[in-house]
Amino acid sequence: MTKENSNNQKKGKPKMFLLFLLIATFIWFLSKFSRDFVATIDVGIEYTNTPHGIFVADENKNIISFDLTASGFDFLYYKINRPKIYIDLGKYYNYDKSFILIPPEDFKRIIANQLQSGIIIKNISTNKLEILLDKLETKRVKVTLIEDISYTDGYKAVGAIKIIPDSIEVSGPAHQLDTLNEIFTNLLSIPNVSKNISTKVSLNTSFEKKLSFEKNEVNINIEVKEFTQKSILIPLTLKNPPPNLNIKLLPESIIIDFDVSLESFNKIKISDFLIEIDYHSKNELENYMIPKLIKFPDSILNVEIRQDKVNYLILK
Repeated sequence: MTKENSNNQKKGKPKMFLLFLLIATFIWFLSKFSRDFVATIDVGIEYTNTPHGIFVADENKNIISFDLTASGFDFLYYKINRPKIYIDLGKYYNYDKSFILIPPEDFKRIIANQLQSGIIIKNISTNKLEILLDKLETKRVKVTLIEDISYTDGYKAVGAIKIIPDSIEVSGPAHQLDTLNEIFTNLLSIPNVSKNISTKVSLNTSFEKKLSFEKNEVNINIEVKEFTQKSILIPLTLKNPPPNLNIKLLPESIIIDFDVSLESFNKIKISDFLIEIDYHSKNELENYMIPKLIKFPDSILNVEIRQDKVNYLILK
């Protein structure tokens, strides 16, 4: 035997050993996993074919467990892919009932039919399956705008922001509608506004999958105008004057400041305002009364009375 042949034989021995080891391991694996094992497994439950106008209550079971007798290959499969059992509610629903009851034998058969053949199921964690139901109800809910709107200097919104519609119908389980009093929009962010806005904004409806909404968005209309400041001297009106006394107010008129749109600047009149002084609420110790703005135009903003106290004299 030459030296080269001897070296080749030595190199081939480790390869032959590894081959025999792999074959032996494979045979052991087949032998081991071909045998039946008994173990407890958890299985998810998913409800299908829900009758129209009915919801499955949140407190229902979504996981059950049972003892399973199956081959090692089946257990390996269920370890990698967690099994799920689908329950067809339409087959068991009774219109007059607020729950669905699946008897023990039916429940066991449903499980067995959806698992691998040749397995044995024992000791199911729940003997029978009782599924609580919620009926569909409808409620009208207010829409609340979430906004971050800024205006160019000198420009402001005229009146309230209009949300159309300002409420929508929401349908879903009664216990969820009971606590739902308003629906928020997603954030509407518009910087440096100097003209009217007419846009759409989507509603934030992602918080609850079991609710259905009449609309997924609303219209937003904002009237925007350029404003400037104006001041007017308004005469005071004495309320509840004493019948036998002559009251002199000091002063008899007060200046008010406010913001008004340029187009309405010359339309604002003294008669559009009413500032009252109530004699019944006078401060006798310090001899003054508090002026209150009773009436002013809806079109003006940021109204301020320059003087918060009015002195008075009693003339006999």
